[in-house]
Amino acid sequence: MAKIVGGIGMAHSSLVVAPEPNLWAAHNIIDRQNPHLRTKAGKPVRYEQLEQLQGANYVVQSGADHLGGQIKQTVAAVTRLREDLAALSPDVIITFGDDQEELHTPENHPMLAVYFGETLTMGTSMRFVTYEEVLGDASPMMRGYAMDARHEFPGHAPLARHLISSLVEQKFDVAAVSKVPDDGVTGLGHSFGIMETQLMKTPGAIPQIPVLVNTYWEPNQLPVDRAYDLGLAVRRAVESFEEDLRVVVVASGGLSHFTTDEQLDRRVLSACRVHDESALRGLDQAKLNGGSSEIRNWVATAAACRDLPYSWDEYVPVYRTPAGTGIGLAFALWGAEVS
Repeated sequence: MAKIVGGIGMAHSSLVVAPEPNLWAAHNIIDRQNPHLRTKAGKPVRYEQLEQLQGANYVVQSGADHLGGQIKQTVAAVTRLREDLAALSPDVIITFGDDQEELHTPENHPMLAVYFGETLTMGTSMRFVTYEEVLGDASPMMRGYAMDARHEFPGHAPLARHLISSLVEQKFDVAAVSKVPDDGVTGLGHSFGIMETQLMKTPGAIPQIPVLVNTYWEPNQLPVDRAYDLGLAVRRAVESFEEDLRVVVVASGGLSHFTTDEQLDRRVLSACRVHDESALRGLDQAKLNGGSSEIRNWVATAAACRDLPYSWDEYVPVYRTPAGTGIGLAFALWGAEVS
């Protein structure tokens, strides 16, 4: 029988895939133009309004020296996760990730979808945000997401099909996706590409099953309580699969952004550490909008791993502007650590 042997939480920010000082600095400009900014309460806000609301309290944290130390911290955390994943020796990973208009569109965006194709085909465009306007050359970031070309990676169709059937039996309404449009652009996005380039020692080394959770887009975001149910349902699905497989589940994304909220992030990590189901189910949904919505993927992973030991986490609260825009980068492992 298949079993979940580990779980990973990993931020998928561009800061992770391209940990270069010039890119981190460029986000100062990107954040000031970002139409998706939210207050810590989860309400839409422009940068100028956020500046008035929060002042300039993060001058030191958004400086080059401080960010340089955080780059080293981030690289070390990703390296540690990569070693731990290899030590877990999984046959397949199941990734909870959100789509940011790389595959789905606002006109057709399911709350929940499972990709069951034999081959994962990556998209080559991030419609959600245009980095070239600020960076001039976004290719390092796109390579880091495996979105610089029409890359293909292995899926695991038998387990994915079983996962869909089991979720339906457990009363989840699931969209089933077997391939992407043949337009050279549309495909799987950064939530899943980062697993290939950053988490695996060799891209394509481990078959991946994308579980696409609508965290971002109204009006059909997955409720946070239902995200916990999803994690439990995925665990039951894995355990009912007859083939002897070692499975690792992954939360892609998060934590808080595009306004860094350390209090929220530490609450999430604290609940994960002690397997606090009520705390995870009870997270304030109003705060889980914008980038912070990806915390739902962590909730699902925590539920799927609730019977596994929580080994470690690393938290990097990044402030990219004096007004406090940024991201709470987080990395975590459920299951046995490599050393």
